[in-house]
Amino acid sequence: MRNTLKIFGLILICFCACKNPKENTDSFTKTKQTETVESKIAILRNTEYNNWLEKNYGFKSWNPTDKDLNLVQEILDKAIDDKEFDFLKKPIKESIESYYRQYVPYVNKNGERLVEINAFCEILENPPSPENGINEWTKMDWHKEYVMVEDGGPCYWRITINIDTMEFKDLMVNGVA
Repeated sequence: MRNTLKIFGLILICFCACKNPKENTDSFTKTKQTETVESKIAILRNTEYNNWLEKNYGFKSWNPTDKDLNLVQEILDKAIDDKEFDFLKKPIKESIESYYRQYVPYVNKNGERLVEINAFCEILENPPSPENGINEWTKMDWHKEYVMVEDGGPCYWRITINIDTMEFKDLMVNGVA
């Protein structure tokens, strides 16, 4: 009887450890934890930056689905294959995955759905603000606040992904002061 329980236990452990073959394993779903601090990807909606895009360009925010976010990753992979990211250290795919990335989804004047990727290699800190009761440097809440930096070199870059045309454009890498 004891051996039967051991065998049953081993089978149960093996069964639980096996991966569901129907489980979605696409590239975005593997890393999709946009609501937690451990995540390297945050989807920005309803921020000052979104408001600025709407006020200055008429670009409205939209809510991408997992399928849309997987398309973003596909198009980003195409940009990598097209050697757009040769400024990064090798291997490039792993290098890009090490960046914190803010995805800013918006619809342009042609009705096309775009996602601006704003990437940076470190989380910035805000200086003390005694008038607001903050007396020490604090980490920026990059999940809610758009990160904008002048200079910094390849630690900071942006690219725009057009989901409807399956194209990328406007890759910009910060300069060095």
